[in-house]
Amino acid sequence: MINKRMTGYTWIKLACIIFALFGGLYLSSHISKAAEDDREFNAVWISYLEFNDRLKDPSTGELGFSEKRFQNIIDEMFDNVVELKMDAVIVHVRPFGDAFYPSDYFPWSKYISGTQGKDPGFDPLKYMVSAAHKRDLEFHAWLNPYRVTSNSTDYKALAKDNMARRWRTDKLKTNDRRVISYNGSLYYNPSDIWVQSLIRNGIEEIVTNYDVDGIHFDDYFYPTLGSNYKKSFDHIEYNEYVKWCKENGVKIKPIEQWRRDNVNRLVKKSYQLIKGIDKSVEFGISPGGFLDYLLMDDRYYTDIKTWMSKPGYIDYIAPQIYWSFNHSRFPYDETLDRWLELRKNQNVKVYVGIATYRAGSDLETDWKKDPYLLKKQIEYGRNTGKVDGYMHFRYDFFYKKATQTGVKHMLKIIN
Repeated sequence: MINKRMTGYTWIKLACIIFALFGGLYLSSHISKAAEDDREFNAVWISYLEFNDRLKDPSTGELGFSEKRFQNIIDEMFDNVVELKMDAVIVHVRPFGDAFYPSDYFPWSKYISGTQGKDPGFDPLKYMVSAAHKRDLEFHAWLNPYRVTSNSTDYKALAKDNMARRWRTDKLKTNDRRVISYNGSLYYNPSDIWVQSLIRNGIEEIVTNYDVDGIHFDDYFYPTLGSNYKKSFDHIEYNEYVKWCKENGVKIKPIEQWRRDNVNRLVKKSYQLIKGIDKSVEFGISPGGFLDYLLMDDRYYTDIKTWMSKPGYIDYIAPQIYWSFNHSRFPYDETLDRWLELRKNQNVKVYVGIATYRAGSDLETDWKKDPYLLKKQIEYGRNTGKVDGYMHFRYDFFYKKATQTGVKHMLKIIN
């Protein structure tokens, strides 16, 4: 009579069989995922301009989205992004010190409700994140950290709960310097610790409350200050810093390094904040591609060399290399090669910002005459063996008449 009790050996044998069947599947799925992570990454920027162009309700003529109309537009956009074979959407959620979601720190964006500060009655970001993930798309929340307005310095045009307006109109004169009026626009002061805290608070509420895959800054940092850069913008705060250094026996940094340090402080603390909440959320920056200008002392103050060489700043960089191969100042191939040489930290991914909007345009002769230019740019990047992917600017230009031929040739080689 056979003993119905399983021996220890039998259990071990059975466990081995189960592992072979299911453990192998588990490992293979993770190996496949790891391999998939090495494939080329393609994303499309969806800017506030896409929302602005759709803001007017065609049935009522009123500005602002209803929940249903917004959802229908997002569904159509994201379905199209899937058809374009993209992996991610990079969507504006804070273009001008505002918010595409209910925020404790920033007013509702006029690009959602039609009026800054007006509650649309629904949560656009919540729906966009869900809609992206439903389609297996990553969702990167795109923020402009310092920009408050463009071509306007009218504080009273801002929502009453806008911190820029509150700081400039309250009775505390010390708050006035937290918002700077320069060259017809308003900026949050990059040197101010309260400004930096405000920006980080806005990042924290997004990463905490929404299942985003990334936080994305673009190229708006310090504005171009020109030859008078030592005596403009935040020079008052720099003079206070110099005074403090003299009083405390600390070596004084030149104003250009001090400004880069201001930006670096925000970038590094933002990275630490994001990773402290969710290590899987990526933090990336997309600066202008014009390296010579980025390295000047009178503008931007984006310390790309540090970001691309030292850990703890960014997960990826996406330089906007928007020129043809024959551009007189920034030819695409030479400019890309220079960017790739700057990467000393191999954990920092390099995505190339591609100018989809320039296809077929007369901005350069090559864009006008060469319908294969977008395709050639991606092929060149692939041939370097060092480019991790591409970000395409911007969504609407995949569907413009002038861009169609160039886009069609490019899409044939995407993934």
